[in-house]
Amino acid sequence: MTLFVVLAALMSAAGISLLAWPLLRKGGGEAKTKFAPRGTVAITALAVAAAVLGMYPAASNYAWKDATQAAAANPQSPDAMIDRLEDRLRQAPQDVDGWLLLGRSYTALHRYYRAADAFERALGLTQGNNVDAILGLGETLALADQSALAGRAGDLLEQAVRLEPGNARALWWGGAVAYQRNQLALARDRWQQFLAGNPPPEIAQILKVKIGEIDQQIGPATTASPPAATMDARVRLRIEVADKTPAGEGVLFVLARHPGEPGPPLAVKRLPPGPWPLSVELSPQDSMMPGRELQAGDEVQVVARISRTGVATAASGDRYGEVRYHVGRDGVVALRIDKKVP
Repeated sequence: MTLFVVLAALMSAAGISLLAWPLLRKGGGEAKTKFAPRGTVAITALAVAAAVLGMYPAASNYAWKDATQAAAANPQSPDAMIDRLEDRLRQAPQDVDGWLLLGRSYTALHRYYRAADAFERALGLTQGNNVDAILGLGETLALADQSALAGRAGDLLEQAVRLEPGNARALWWGGAVAYQRNQLALARDRWQQFLAGNPPPEIAQILKVKIGEIDQQIGPATTASPPAATMDARVRLRIEVADKTPAGEGVLFVLARHPGEPGPPLAVKRLPPGPWPLSVELSPQDSMMPGRELQAGDEVQVVARISRTGVATAASGDRYGEVRYHVGRDGVVALRIDKKVP
């Protein structure tokens, strides 16, 4: 196992420790007597570190086997290895994976602002849409200054949840951000989604304690009953394009939100474009977040956008169209893609 893998594991352990501390600190006095923060946090950090040690080489495209052999033949200090990585990045400054690795390495060594600089480089190279860079930057800013969860760090982590609502790491941090901002119901929803992924027992214990505290403050979560007329909570579209766009070119995003409302949409689909005209249906099952979904009676703004790069956020040159839709009243509505993002 190379040193860089170990550094990545330690980075995750540090992130868990940072997150658990403010969560436990915000709890009431009685809760503190029942829950041993330091021991639980340490066990949790080790569990996450062990998981990363096993998963990181498989998830990365770096030649870990070759690096392991090289490290065994020529052992180096962490600083020396980071120096070599920085030399490589000076020769190949467009290497996104290299910047991400540098950010993780600096994070593990508690050099948070240098880590943030590396993640910023990776974010810039990916036009601000790389979830690993977004999460890494948000984490390191929070590690450097916990109050950043109320500012840019929190905004970045929220962006990660919007881009990948099923990402376990984003859900963990997104719950922490919501908790710090006193959005307790949202924090509970995200942590419950995280728990559905069967995390290690030590991590689950932390979240179950906090969810229990939230239940005591705002009442237990209620299971929303499905609308009486589920079929009326659909948006049905017939999408056409103004020019001769070949089917399958780019990625088609179709989303619905309340007009002028910021934050994640009520429903979204990611589809291959065409063949045109294309029939698309949005429903409550396309919701990004529990409790935030299409409902009969809503008036929504529907946008269909063809992304040339395949990213969820709009980019210059993307073509799009939009239309208003009354959920539960309108039938199939025509939507024409005839505009271009400046």
